[in-house]
Amino acid sequence: MVLKLGDIEIYSYDETNEEQKHLIYTLNNDQDFLKYVTKNILERLKENLNTKDLTFNHSYLVKYQNEYVGYIRLEDLKFNGSLNIEWAVSKEYRNKKLATKIVKSISDYLLNNLKDVVKIKGVIERSNYPSRKVALNSGFFEEDRDNFYIYYTKGRK
Repeated sequence: MVLKLGDIEIYSYDETNEEQKHLIYTLNNDQDFLKYVTKNILERLKENLNTKDLTFNHSYLVKYQNEYVGYIRLEDLKFNGSLNIEWAVSKEYRNKKLATKIVKSISDYLLNNLKDVVKIKGVIERSNYPSRKVALNSGFFEEDRDNFYIYYTKGRK
């Protein structure tokens, strides 16, 4: 599966693709990434080996300017139209506003093209300042917080 959003492309996992394997290896050896994920990225990517369309409860790899740069996960779509999103960008592509571009592009696409998606949520640990900044710069707003997490939301306009 390939979804083109301008200069960003979303791909299903391909076990034979060496570039994708390199990105997964890079993320799995990135301590900043590992402290915020709850499940192995490769396990998540293998959940959707045979999907031909963008689907919920699946993970994808992100390509920008012919390079695999990140990962995105779409959780289950809730009955109220709420969808959780998770993202990561490889260390070498951080601090370039690329994560913001990716999250904004995919969230805008989902809200504008999938009628069942009414709002998108990001649950971000309080200590994850870079992801909090990405959420705000991608059009999300802080909806709630507790002792550990901040809950960001972006809805249909």
